[in-house]
Amino acid sequence: MDHKDSQVADLEGLVARLGTVSFFKNMPVSALKDIVYAGQVRYYPVGSTIFREGEDAAGMHVLVRGQVHLSRVGVQGIEYIVHIIRPVIMFNEITVIDNQPNPVTAIANEASTTWHVSPESYQNLMNRYPVVGIGLLKILAERNRMLLARYEDIMSRPVLARTAKLLYTLSKGGQHPINRHDHPNQRIAAIAGTVPEAISRALKILKENGVIECTRYQIKIISMKALTNYAQVEPTILEYKHAT
Repeated sequence: MDHKDSQVADLEGLVARLGTVSFFKNMPVSALKDIVYAGQVRYYPVGSTIFREGEDAAGMHVLVRGQVHLSRVGVQGIEYIVHIIRPVIMFNEITVIDNQPNPVTAIANEASTTWHVSPESYQNLMNRYPVVGIGLLKILAERNRMLLARYEDIMSRPVLARTAKLLYTLSKGGQHPINRHDHPNQRIAAIAGTVPEAISRALKILKENGVIECTRYQIKIISMKALTNYAQVEPTILEYKHAT
């Protein structure tokens, strides 16, 4: 199968997947095809840049396979990971609304496949099929609430509490050790909105107090009760839910 045939096959598969999404379920297949074929499937090797913060609007991507890190550079030149994208989630969707520069940089942390649509194409789709605009507004509202929650975390919780909360999430509620190759201090710091030195100090405190076991290879949660205490939240709030 050549590249063109592979593109067609991937687009046909996306038509079927789109039909299972709640706000597209009642749309005819012809309309779903119009939506999917307005964009194109793109492939990115591990470590490649999908688009950069501040560049012209790159349009919306939907991650079909792989993993993508979204990051921003702070005022002191420190890069922060604002979100880790896993399938099937859209990102950079704001640019199809306002056609303004990309708010983040997107890097393929794994070999990744996306469905991409330009601002112009998506705006044409919204004119033809209002449901794609309504669906996008719902997602933007949800993202806004998530950003506000993260802002509250950074403003109201010290680094130690943010680190404890993040370790809970990365370990899937303590169910799995955290691979240090995938999550070195620099990456944990980028997600937590701080610097690697602060993460080192936080991990040392948690280790010395018997909350975690920390080696060069992994971090393992030892005391869930202590971890939630350090995270400064109720255990019910931190209850881990598997991603759907």
